[in-house]
Amino acid sequence: MLLFVYGTLRRGKEGHSLLENSPFVAEGYVEGTLYDLGVGFPALGVDEIQGRVYGEVYEVSEDLLDTLDHYEGYSPENEEDSLYLRQEITFYPAKGKPFSVQAYVMPASQRERFLATVIPSGRW
Repeated sequence: MLLFVYGTLRRGKEGHSLLENSPFVAEGYVEGTLYDLGVGFPALGVDEIQGRVYGEVYEVSEDLLDTLDHYEGYSPENEEDSLYLRQEITFYPAKGKPFSVQAYVMPASQRERFLATVIPSGRW
């Protein structure tokens, strides 16, 4: 599966070691809004698109996906209580044609729990 990462899982960030054995695919962006939650990690919102959110795409295994779901606070069996949801969105690579990826997206109801502020640059 192709996974878009935009925060702590990116190269050089504290969670990237989880992806160290996953093939890098591309850099680019998705359409959305990047939020600073004030707690050391960002959130991607796609319900109110205000620009571009930049990040990287990796090819991840199903086994790793379970680990990443836990890391991101996503439970497929209990989406109502999940911090993030994993959903399909369109990724626009720096070179080439757009393609579908999965991304961890935070619903507005969860963002309201934090003092979320927009990051206008779209970069964490």
